[in-house]
Amino acid sequence: MQNGISLVVSSKKTRQDHETLAKFRLLTEYECERALTAIEWVARAQKPIVEAGGYLVANCDVRSLAHDLDRCITMSGETVRGFIVPTKDSGYCSYGFYRYAWAIKALLAVWGTEPVIDPYGSLWLQGLVFGYSPASIQRLMSSSSDGRESKLHSAPCIRSGRHRKVEIYGILARLVQRRNTSTRIATV
Repeated sequence: MQNGISLVVSSKKTRQDHETLAKFRLLTEYECERALTAIEWVARAQKPIVEAGGYLVANCDVRSLAHDLDRCITMSGETVRGFIVPTKDSGYCSYGFYRYAWAIKALLAVWGTEPVIDPYGSLWLQGLVFGYSPASIQRLMSSSSDGRESKLHSAPCIRSGRHRKVEIYGILARLVQRRNTSTRIATV
């Protein structure tokens, strides 16, 4: 009888997992698990930013990817943001998660995706070089900028778009913005 109970519970769990996965538009089960692990690394292991995966830009539906990353964030219950950014090799887009705005600015600066317009850039760079935790770097930056702690919101970048909790950068942002504009025009 115990085996029968365990089979019922197991099949019920499998059905719930299948229903949850069916709501994802682009990410596979494996990619969802990697994304959830990356979220944990940012939220609990004090990693400033984690790249969870990538796609060929030609094969990437950016809006669906943003939807799926937002769904992963919601499922995790953690307070992080997602990102989608073209890599230095412009044929690929990378996606992942971060907590503080300076972390995504650092990645964008290193990859040359966005110009560095950050008066506190040297603070986060020094913090990373000396091995401080992301929360410690954020506190230092906040104390240097009139004492207010920065929330999760990213400062506006020259080329960025947003889908709920996911920031989209570079040429990918233009694609999403173009779709948003055409969608609004079509529904008016």
